[in-house]
Amino acid sequence: MNLLQTTLAAIFLAVSPAAAAQAQLAPPAPVEILPIAFGPGGLAGPGGERLRAELPGTQFIAIGEDHGFAGPPELGMALVHDAAALPGAGELFHAVEVGPVSARLTAHEIRDKGVDGLGPWLKGRPWAMPFLSNVEDARLAALFDPRHLWGIDQEFVGAPAILLDLLAERAPDQPTRDLLGKWRDADKAALDAGKFDRIMLQTATRADFADLRSRFEDSVELTAIVEALEKSAEIYQLNESGRYLENNEVRAALMQRYFLRALEGEKPAAPTVLLKMGLNHLGRGTTPTSIYDLGSLLPGLAAANGKTSLHIAYLPLGGSVRNIKPTPAAFTEVASYKDETVGPILTAAGIAIDSLPATGHVLIPLAPLRHKLAGKAMRELPVYSRFALLGFDYLVTTRDAKPATHFEAR
Repeated sequence: MNLLQTTLAAIFLAVSPAAAAQAQLAPPAPVEILPIAFGPGGLAGPGGERLRAELPGTQFIAIGEDHGFAGPPELGMALVHDAAALPGAGELFHAVEVGPVSARLTAHEIRDKGVDGLGPWLKGRPWAMPFLSNVEDARLAALFDPRHLWGIDQEFVGAPAILLDLLAERAPDQPTRDLLGKWRDADKAALDAGKFDRIMLQTATRADFADLRSRFEDSVELTAIVEALEKSAEIYQLNESGRYLENNEVRAALMQRYFLRALEGEKPAAPTVLLKMGLNHLGRGTTPTSIYDLGSLLPGLAAANGKTSLHIAYLPLGGSVRNIKPTPAAFTEVASYKDETVGPILTAAGIAIDSLPATGHVLIPLAPLRHKLAGKAMRELPVYSRFALLGFDYLVTTRDAKPATHFEAR
């Protein structure tokens, strides 16, 4: 046997055990479609059992949604119920896609007047509160003490309707009250007319905010409200000027800063937190808006505490959704939902949409789907489908989604 033959034989003998072991690998996990039910009393069904088994050792439970459905907050209530029932469970917290000042005010309104008390509070200013103006979201928030409800987003487009009044109530002098009243009335007129480029958060300058901040310089609390409005104005004005990537980068950085500040202020050092926000914010990896958002931060934060993060996408295949569509008669409308995200994933995997139950929800573990579609099929998916598939652990879907209930509809 010459040197080459001896070398090849040695390589063959070295590789053979590995090749034999590879031949004994378990087959890929099958794609599962598991019925799931959920509500205030917890998770149920095979899908519910699967999710419940994930909860021990999970620090962050992240529900990424397409907005306007009753299902995501109802799923959140079930997860809170079952997480609280775990042996040794401590305090639970809830991070919402709402500004910190607005969330704090809403939490105290719910505590003092109950969920139904939010309706009268928001009457005449429906723009003032995103998401928590839906009854199901408010019911989820009501499970938490105000200190445990974290608003970690910008103050939204209609927030001045509440926050300017709050500042006016504690203004140091009449000229300041007059200024705040003028801004509030101008905002209401602009929103009623649909002229979003004329609202305070679009028109106020740095000089305006510096002046306003100086009027409240003796109050740390009120200065913080002015600063929250100023940060939100920057985000809106970047968007209005067409600087969309910067808009999303600044907003994501603000959300992460608010979240980390809230997290660092709690003891024990690794509290369990339920997050429910738009899909973009809670998936892992580069989002369809070309940034790393909060969802990419969660796994590392949890791992540093010896825990995990659980990422669940709630995306229907059909049903009805409540959209924001202001008219003289109403602020929202219920419309048929058109799916553009889940259908392409199932179709690529050879799963007929009408093979899913016509009503009720199912849970689909996404790792087997990712492995099944790896390669060309994955690359050819629409951007949101690919993001959902790669960035989340589970998908909860239904062909018969129910719309959220806005307080104006009660």
